[in-house]
Amino acid sequence: MGSRIMLIWICMLSFIGGYVDVYGLITVAFPLTHFTGSVAKLAMEGWEIRIDKEVFQLAVALFFFILGNILAGLFIGERHFSFRKRYGMIFIILGTLIAILFHLAHGDKSFAYLLSIAVGIQNGLFITYKGILVRTSHLTGAISDLGVYIGYLLRGKQFDTWKIFYYTLSLFSFFFGGVASKIMYDFHGRESVYAVSLGYMLIGGSYLCLRKKLERNLEYETLKAERAKRHNHKEEEKKHKRHSSKKSVK
Repeated sequence: MGSRIMLIWICMLSFIGGYVDVYGLITVAFPLTHFTGSVAKLAMEGWEIRIDKEVFQLAVALFFFILGNILAGLFIGERHFSFRKRYGMIFIILGTLIAILFHLAHGDKSFAYLLSIAVGIQNGLFITYKGILVRTSHLTGAISDLGVYIGYLLRGKQFDTWKIFYYTLSLFSFFFGGVASKIMYDFHGRESVYAVSLGYMLIGGSYLCLRKKLERNLEYETLKAERAKRHNHKEEEKKHKRHSSKKSVK
């Protein structure tokens, strides 16, 4: 049960990644969640020593994304996922700050660059699922892995087939996040960014609930193990007494 809830939680993050990506494409004309093409553009323009408005915007977005990753490293401190960490509070604070800062910015489209910080934090938290390092802000790695595992399946090679389902689900979550972003922007314009704020709050809240559920399960398993240990100890004592009584009769 906890594994399924965790998968849903990860898909929510992928949905937000797709949503922010399309929001960036609409408002500032380039993606805010991955920067391979942006770095290539910067390299091309830098070689020609030409710095125009677009190059400056790309550099700013890239800087904010790196800043988000720096903050993730500062908050988490290690490349190890644990339900003991405060991922929930991080996402709740992110969602709250996005809403407040967008309101203070009076809906200016340049606010979109700040979303790169949020996605950078999201991408740098090193969340894992069944040993897989989760990257919810872009799909390049997921699509590559999906293709490789489909190849394994066609070859008849033994592997965990659930990985195909996982990567497919991640892909569709990101895709439908982008679709939702376009629909919301058509109806609400730049204010559709409030959906990102709400999404992060829901993700943070659901994580706290998931952590409590897993902690209760761990407590139950620990209690059950202790009861089993006490029961086994009592059984051993009974056997020892029966064995001792038989010796005394002899």
